[in-house]
Amino acid sequence: MSCFNASHRDFSMSLPAQRIWRVLVVLLSVVFAHYAFAAANSESERVSGIIVKFDAAQVTKRPELADTARRAAALSRVASVTQAPSMQLRYVRQLASQAELYRFDAPVTLDQANDAAARIAASPGVSYAAVNRVMRNQAFPVDAEYPMQWGFRLNYSEQGANFEAAWDISKGSGTQTIGIVDSGVAKAHPELTGQLRRTSEFPNGGYDFFQFSSASPPDTRDDDPEQSVSSCGHGSHVAGTISAQTSFVNGGSAAGVVGGAPNSKVLMARALDFTGEESDVVDAMLWLAGLPVSGVALNPTPVSVINMSLGGNGQCGPAYADAISQLASRGVTVVAAAGNNSTNVSGFAPANCRGVVSVAASDVSGNLAWFSNFGRKVAITAPGLSIYSTGGSEGGNCYKSGTSMAAPHVTAALGLAQTVAPNLSTNQTLLAVRSSARPFPSQSNCTSLECGAGLLDAKRLLDRVASDSASTIGWNASDESVRENDGEVAFTLSRIGSTSAAASVNVLALNNTAVQGIDFGAPDPAVVSWAAGQSDDRVVRVPIIARPGEQGARGFGLTLSTSSPGVQLMSPTAVAVSIAEVDCNAVTDLALGDTVSGVLGSPSQAYCRGGVRGANFNTLRYRFTATAGTRVTLMMNSTTSAPAVLDPYVYLLDSNLRVIAENDDIVTGVSRNSFIEQFELPTSGTFYIDATTWSPSQDAAGSFQLSVFNCGPYRATSSCNLDIDNDGFFGVTDGLLGLRATLGFSSDALTDGLRFRACASRRDSAAILPFVAQQVNTAGPPLSTPFDFDGDNAVTAATDGLLLARLAAGMPLAQAVQGLISPAASRSMEAAIRAYLLNQCSLTLP
Repeated sequence: MSCFNASHRDFSMSLPAQRIWRVLVVLLSVVFAHYAFAAANSESERVSGIIVKFDAAQVTKRPELADTARRAAALSRVASVTQAPSMQLRYVRQLASQAELYRFDAPVTLDQANDAAARIAASPGVSYAAVNRVMRNQAFPVDAEYPMQWGFRLNYSEQGANFEAAWDISKGSGTQTIGIVDSGVAKAHPELTGQLRRTSEFPNGGYDFFQFSSASPPDTRDDDPEQSVSSCGHGSHVAGTISAQTSFVNGGSAAGVVGGAPNSKVLMARALDFTGEESDVVDAMLWLAGLPVSGVALNPTPVSVINMSLGGNGQCGPAYADAISQLASRGVTVVAAAGNNSTNVSGFAPANCRGVVSVAASDVSGNLAWFSNFGRKVAITAPGLSIYSTGGSEGGNCYKSGTSMAAPHVTAALGLAQTVAPNLSTNQTLLAVRSSARPFPSQSNCTSLECGAGLLDAKRLLDRVASDSASTIGWNASDESVRENDGEVAFTLSRIGSTSAAASVNVLALNNTAVQGIDFGAPDPAVVSWAAGQSDDRVVRVPIIARPGEQGARGFGLTLSTSSPGVQLMSPTAVAVSIAEVDCNAVTDLALGDTVSGVLGSPSQAYCRGGVRGANFNTLRYRFTATAGTRVTLMMNSTTSAPAVLDPYVYLLDSNLRVIAENDDIVTGVSRNSFIEQFELPTSGTFYIDATTWSPSQDAAGSFQLSVFNCGPYRATSSCNLDIDNDGFFGVTDGLLGLRATLGFSSDALTDGLRFRACASRRDSAAILPFVAQQVNTAGPPLSTPFDFDGDNAVTAATDGLLLARLAAGMPLAQAVQGLISPAASRSMEAAIRAYLLNQCSLTLP
């Protein structure tokens, strides 16, 4: 074995040879410095370096050195001389042909490299110079219907996601599970049956969270996420795009379609049919991540990326925001469809939630699809028009269009990326998606629209997260809106790629309509640094200064700069911050129990331009006073005549004008009312109500009624609850419900003729009967049967039921017990029953 120490070189040349080396050194320095960090236009034609063969007659030979060592020493010197701060050029080895290999790390196109090789070859003393092209093993799918799947390809006529180049690096991993929240999956489909993650706990490849009690038979939660019978099922189509069985040139079945991460498994959490409820979606998200969900076994194969090709109109909302925050803490990335309303994604959840990879849809030419939502919250655009994938219940494939079809392309690409860089945080993942996006074609309509950072390119994504030469640093969001009393705004800076060297960036605040020192403070920290080997996220915080009386929004920016070698900043380097006003010029006073009428959209109306939704939203503000512990219900109903619709949105604010509760629709998809039910006020003082709409324009005009209900002082104990309708009071309705339930009434007869207060949340037999049964039959210390008021170990209509009805009607206890209580009962005396009702049921009687 021979050893060559590059730090000790000893060789000499003749004068002509020295001149040749000087020319070559200068030429290599100029050529490589010019091309080293040029972005490759065609990833399938990348090169890794230059192969140079020198004219042996021009090189002085030294007999004492072996030929290989002599050439290595000479060319090592060339490499060291030509290195520049912006690049790493190195000598690699001598080829069997006696040529020498130089390698540079940054991507260079084939045309650029050919030009550089020609210039080197034309210099004295060089026999030839040729590009060292990257050879691919051409992992090309041979599935019969792959030609119909343009979304995976990239060529002169198809602006797909370039999976063909990415599959040479990764096809996924059998140990990886990708989560899907959707309408179910066709378990028997030949393209999917082997791709589902099946375990002993969940043998059907997922769980069904969707509940539809009106179906016959009722659709309840179980461990079978089978989709509804369909020739082109939504959930199956999504699953196929992510991980349909795929065959490459190295063998295997060649039937059907392909999936983006075919070696990975998918796990389906069914949370909707054609529609579904946000509560079921949230449970499905958390279960996929391995978090506990009541009544469901823990998922033993937690996922790190979840596809959500679903959504609805409205703001992100606290339920989604909380779930996404929990997922982010576990490193789980959520990919969501931007929506198909051809409008701004800011009004479509969960795609508008912070931290979500929001995906718009493109056509084959790289244009934004005609139906796709767009806007600043879109992270990236991916193929979504005429996408061919799995569909039928037991077989068959079909075309679908939508942002629902675009999102799984991104999810599959992230699945591949996570096999290459498995420790990415959710912020790093979002940075990788945005910073690796392929620019839109020059003719694309996205050059003038907000379609995110560019087009999805799976190969560029893998290159970015696996780079061992460059480090990319950038913001995890493009903008943020805060209210002036929020205290601060925080942005995360992430680092991906190489961490071999230390890196730092400077953060500079930019005044706009908001002024530093008046509206906001200095960024903290102003310099963000990473040591070599570090890549964890960093947070930059900026204090927000409230300016009372100011009407309207104000804005400022934060921008990055760096002098660290080898660091690339994600473009754009600036983020925008909008400060929303919280003050209102006009506030209407209310009292608990009041109902008021209002009109939104009237030109004569003096609207609150500092409402919680911001200056673009028509808002009327109200206020009331109450004590801590009071439970209130707010109901905002559209009174606009059909067919017009006013879509209300109601907010409850505390004395500091911070949101403490909000609601868009009582029933998902029904946009004529909003309802905040039995909210317990945390403090005493003044509270505010913002009556507004979910949209600044669509369905934003019309009349409404706003009611504020005091939901009563009654507080049940853990052992006995007399508030059967759950309206905060013990009254006539509760007494009659108790009596009827003990008499055996059921269905409509139980509630016939009864009037429920607005605060009541139990209004039908389906809710009331189980509640009463618990009070009658369930043991709860120290009671065996809570409604056994006389203590005779039985709950009967003739005693306990009638006593409850008499007391609810206002009859004094001394009269209510007459003729009801048996002397044999353990509580036969009025005093004993009074004490029981007070201590066990929290009922104070006159």
